[in-house]
Amino acid sequence: MIFDKGDAAESVYVLRSGLVDIRLGTWGKNASTLGQVRAGEVFGEVALLENRCHRASAIAREKSVILEIPRDEFMRRLDAADPIMKSVVGHLIARLQDITSFT
Repeated sequence: MIFDKGDAAESVYVLRSGLVDIRLGTWGKNASTLGQVRAGEVFGEVALLENRCHRASAIAREKSVILEIPRDEFMRRLDAADPIMKSVVGHLIARLQDITSFT
């Protein structure tokens, strides 16, 4: 388990190799796979950028190598980014908040 639904978002993750399931519920009948993260993809960023707890669980489905970027480092890198890129990220966050407010 990388993080569980309801955990505080403290990091952003980059999957270097392996496969990660994003699930509602962890096991059994109540478990529902929302999607899969493949090598090279980022996950956990939505909750961190929205400053809220994770709404789903992330579970390694097979042996995986994951790069964890702590909140402070991620925010420092974001702050150092080009102003246009920061604006784009800000707009993406606003859109995500609009979309996720319906769930």
